[in-house]
Amino acid sequence: MNRRIIFYISLIFIISGCGMFNPSLKYQPKSSDEYYFPPISTEFKERQAECMRLENFPCDFAKPNDTLGDFVNEWYSTHLKSLKEPILYNQIDNEKKIVRFTHLGTWSQPYSFRIENSNGRITGTYNRTKGLGGYDAGRRIKHEEKELNISNWNLLVNKIDSTFWEIQTHDPNMILDGEEWILEVLIDEKYHVVTRNSPDVYDGKNYAELCKEVMKIYRE
Repeated sequence: MNRRIIFYISLIFIISGCGMFNPSLKYQPKSSDEYYFPPISTEFKERQAECMRLENFPCDFAKPNDTLGDFVNEWYSTHLKSLKEPILYNQIDNEKKIVRFTHLGTWSQPYSFRIENSNGRITGTYNRTKGLGGYDAGRRIKHEEKELNISNWNLLVNKIDSTFWEIQTHDPNMILDGEEWILEVLIDEKYHVVTRNSPDVYDGKNYAELCKEVMKIYRE
């Protein structure tokens, strides 16, 4: 009797485990062509590997702006794909004007706010999945679209132009837990991405306010 109980309990854990991990496999990029962000160049990787081989420590070279390492790129891309968001960085030559904020909390559901200007028509898109930002992706459970005010768009662009383009892409802080705040801007054939962990808590309040402004404009 006890063995049968143990068997069924084990079976429940196995089934639950499959349910937890399958979603991330479903949405996982199959190649670097499906990454949502420019990958770090092979030249940079080789330079870093050579430094480590020669033990010329420290080998923590500053990563190039607007590129992400494979691990982070795959992590972010998996969630953006499950949110059914478009890739932005490869649309530089298409006269797109888009601002997107993506939030990946370790233990919370991923969500994104995307605001787009198409010939003066401002639209906002909100998506949310049932995944966990620090772990598995999940299916999209919320999708909203609506028209927004162009004056709010202009205010947002002014704030972006005042500080955003000069902010380094990579977070200088090493934080093991928290929330990933990812802001992408594609305007006038320029693309820039900045990522910070819990900037509202760790020395990034101005950046956090800019991200909050994207959400505020959508919600008004």
